[in-house]
Amino acid sequence: MKKFLLVTTAAIALGAAPAVAADLPAQTYSRAPAIVAPIYDWSGFYIGINGGGGFSHNCWDLTNDGFAPVVPSVSEGCHDPSGATFGGQIGYRWQSAAFVFGVEAQGNWADFRGSNTSLFFNTDQNQTRVDSFGLFTGQIGYA
Repeated sequence: MKKFLLVTTAAIALGAAPAVAADLPAQTYSRAPAIVAPIYDWSGFYIGINGGGGFSHNCWDLTNDGFAPVVPSVSEGCHDPSGATFGGQIGYRWQSAAFVFGVEAQGNWADFRGSNTSLFFNTDQNQTRVDSFGLFTGQIGYA
């Protein structure tokens, strides 16, 4: 009897035992989904704010002295107004294949100021002042 128990224990330990999980279904393996590169789409509305500074170059010409035309005109001098600006923009872009089209409206408050003394009338000042400005633009691009 001891030999029979020893042979049975050895057979079980070496893998000669009957299957005990025969009622479980075979494990199935699914393939991982394919990696797809992200597709960027520039379509949609956007809104934003902006700020900064700006400058311009203005030259004045005397074309009329108050009584008669001045021919040829006389230069009154130039100056460079500059200052700060702050505003916002809103727009929409849409993408067709790899081309991107859009429209944008922008409005800014500004404080650009500049002046110079008139070269023709020494007591007068030529002044430039910009309080605001706006833009309406179209856009086209390639993504």
